[in-house]
Amino acid sequence: MLLRSAAHTRRRTPARSGVGVMGIAISCRVRLARNLRGLKFPDWADEAERQRLFDQVTPWLATDAGIEQPRILSMGELDDATRALLRERHLISRDLTERGPGAGVVVSADEHVAIMINEEDHLRVQVIEPGMDLHAAWDVANAVDARMEQRFDYAFSSKLGFLTACPSNVGTGLRASVMVHLLGLRLTNDLDAVLRALERLHLTVRGVGGEGSEAAGHMFQISNQETLGEDELTLIDDLLETVGDVVQQERNARLRLQRDTPEVLLDCVSRALAIIQSARVMETDEALDYLSALRLGVEMGLVRRLNVAEVDGLTLGIQPGHLQRELGKTLEPPRRDIVRAKVMREVLANVMLRG
Repeated sequence: MLLRSAAHTRRRTPARSGVGVMGIAISCRVRLARNLRGLKFPDWADEAERQRLFDQVTPWLATDAGIEQPRILSMGELDDATRALLRERHLISRDLTERGPGAGVVVSADEHVAIMINEEDHLRVQVIEPGMDLHAAWDVANAVDARMEQRFDYAFSSKLGFLTACPSNVGTGLRASVMVHLLGLRLTNDLDAVLRALERLHLTVRGVGGEGSEAAGHMFQISNQETLGEDELTLIDDLLETVGDVVQQERNARLRLQRDTPEVLLDCVSRALAIIQSARVMETDEALDYLSALRLGVEMGLVRRLNVAEVDGLTLGIQPGHLQRELGKTLEPPRRDIVRAKVMREVLANVMLRG
């Protein structure tokens, strides 16, 4: 079922688990951009050329890429709700969501590995892991990439590295990212300074939906900007070190809130719960912000009859694609907002604040 509720010797730095830092680091991802020599990049190719490449690579990806029980999905055959659902699960990008025939994705049964076809590049391998275990994600992505390199003739320069449609990806073609929940820093008014510091370090900070998205639910993707001049493990280790510092700052912000201004923390959580339990209309971004506050409340021990897994499940379930899949029908945005509010009221009806 698809939709469920080159060798390096550098010494690895131990990855820090999201559990150990109060669930601040949600997940991480490694993505590799690859293109086939002699073929036009997808945006320069016509539909027939893109379809030929899709037909060429998908049979092999489905059998020999080392992907567990893969399923091939063609964008030209998917309805809008399914496209949205795939994007909400981070299996495809915003760009691929808008593509048609000749574009698609190969997804593993556990949704751990996805290979996008004819997005900005011919092939984009991505692997997602929980917490900050970027090394585990890299190991899987590297293994898939090694198999692909034996089968396909990559566009590669001995001087520049892997050649990509966007110059910013030339070199390793690697984008590594960690998704972090930074509501504590927002409540202590330190978030903007942290984000500016990340930009000065030449890291990219985006919202939960990737490029072009807002940071709904106070979730941020922090990723490397540079792909040229360093090997993959150096890029990953450098990112882990910096994100580890951000996670520690978020942890310190939460502890300061708890110690110095507990009223601010409790007000944030209690307002969110009160609104969720009474609202009749709720837009997606608004719902994600309130669930972000509840997630913080659960992690800080302020909420009863609710755990983080349930918050995360609801965070996914109230997004447009998932909501429509659960109902089995397409809804216009105003109607979705009404249904979303009803679902949240029902699921969180018995949740209470402690004390």
